[in-house]
Amino acid sequence: MKVMGLDPGISATGYGIIDGKKTIFGTIRPKEKDYYKKIIYICDRIKAIIERYKPDTVSLERAFYQKNVSSLIKISELRGAIIFLLLQKKIDFIEFTPTQIKLATTGNGQASKSQVRFIIERIVLKNKARISNHAIDALAIAYTGLRKLT
Repeated sequence: MKVMGLDPGISATGYGIIDGKKTIFGTIRPKEKDYYKKIIYICDRIKAIIERYKPDTVSLERAFYQKNVSSLIKISELRGAIIFLLLQKKIDFIEFTPTQIKLATTGNGQASKSQVRFIIERIVLKNKARISNHAIDALAIAYTGLRKLT
């Protein structure tokens, strides 16, 4: 089973794909200034990644409460565009809360970002790579999806 995890963000969207043999990851960083062009760029890159690696399912982090309402709205709009893309491509997706992701990766739903990074670097990456926080989050989301589906 090949699971893709996505950590949506307007400035940087992390992606990670886990299939048991290989781990693919990266960060999509749009250079456009226009907000809507950033969404188009991110979705175009996700579409290309999906077409290249053909994941069986995609795991997404659910939008969660943020003090900055404007940021929450922007992330929600991006998530909507990504979900639309997944529906168009007929790809199953599952959503997880941050607490579910932390619990699946560390055994502690209140774990810190550094604890999640520590586990993902050791279990998924086997200490072979240094990667962005966005890609780590995406791999943690993919790992959560993989655990749920297998």
